[in-house]
Amino acid sequence: MRISTLTTTLALLCAFAAGSASAEGFTGTLGYENVNPSGNNGAINGINNDADSDWGITGSLGYDFGNHWSADVWSGLSKYQHTISQGGTDIAQVKERPMAVTANYHFMPGAKFNPYVGVGYGWVNVSDEKGVGPLAANTVKADNDSGLSYVIGADVPLNDNVFVRGSARHLDANSDVTIDGAAAGNVKLDPWVYGLSVGFKF
Repeated sequence: MRISTLTTTLALLCAFAAGSASAEGFTGTLGYENVNPSGNNGAINGINNDADSDWGITGSLGYDFGNHWSADVWSGLSKYQHTISQGGTDIAQVKERPMAVTANYHFMPGAKFNPYVGVGYGWVNVSDEKGVGPLAANTVKADNDSGLSYVIGADVPLNDNVFVRGSARHLDANSDVTIDGAAAGNVKLDPWVYGLSVGFKF
């Protein structure tokens, strides 16, 4: 369902962008990306956590200032679900939506391959927490977090209005966890987000 929706939306955006004539100005992207938590996922009740990854749809709106600089607001357009486990036993599930605002430097604007780097500030909005397995009868809550975000990537223009983007983005997110209202530890997501997007200028 996600892939079918993404394919249809990308086709519509490409058709729109192909009919727009603009050399500089606003840009937008729509992508399919993986949110992959770091190897160290914190600990709950003194036991180390593992968190799995998930795929979802992302999008961004930005502005190209010309030459080398741009800025954008990027976000997950669907929630990502992570299962938290300890020693192979699932103990909780959370959903989260990552977001970031970044300033980007493009090394070769106008070239057929244009790598870039960016730095900014990111947020992870956590929701739909629930205990499973040994914590199924407990109330599990996790808070939101924010911190430094950075991205590396490259754009490949298909024409004056449409480009393909590959990127890898890191967000700093360490969510404190309570169980039945008592502090129990944290889930350290610190995810890498990577995938492909189709971009357009308008």
